[in-house]
Amino acid sequence: MILETERLLLTDYKLENLDVFFKLKSCNEVWKYSTFDPLKDKDQARILLENLIDEGIDENYIYKALYKKDSMEFIGEAGIIGYITHANRCVIGYNLLPQYWNHGYATEITKNLVKYSFEFLGVERIEALALQINTASCRVLEKSGFLLEGVLRNFNKCETGYRNVCYYGMISSDFDKR
Repeated sequence: MILETERLLLTDYKLENLDVFFKLKSCNEVWKYSTFDPLKDKDQARILLENLIDEGIDENYIYKALYKKDSMEFIGEAGIIGYITHANRCVIGYNLLPQYWNHGYATEITKNLVKYSFEFLGVERIEALALQINTASCRVLEKSGFLLEGVLRNFNKCETGYRNVCYYGMISSDFDKR
């Protein structure tokens, strides 16, 4: 499975991605606004990467490596992080290395994932979550057509206490109106 946008390519992870995968997964700045704890060593990254590769066999689960199409430079990851078939809905997500923030890449791949989810998977609903303090990610979701459906108070526990999470959703009729 490959998804392609004007500037981006979302494709399967490979074991050769271990170094850039570890760079992303160990970057404190990337995970500052996430519920994921940065990895400390490459062995952890290898196990996680192998699991992603194994799960990538299912065409509905498409959490993949994200590249700039012109240079094939790894910039992060994105995809469907959960697919609930009996409810006909999925959850999407993305993580970019900091040097690629504020270039429109997250919005570009998110819009493509929305299109894929509605048109190929035929889901009725797509969901996404972002920490309330991560205003950039909230803007990405809103620019991609998601509606803020609520704030989950004290949803995420971190070293400094609890954080609120914004719960975003989009249904097929929202997508059809665009």
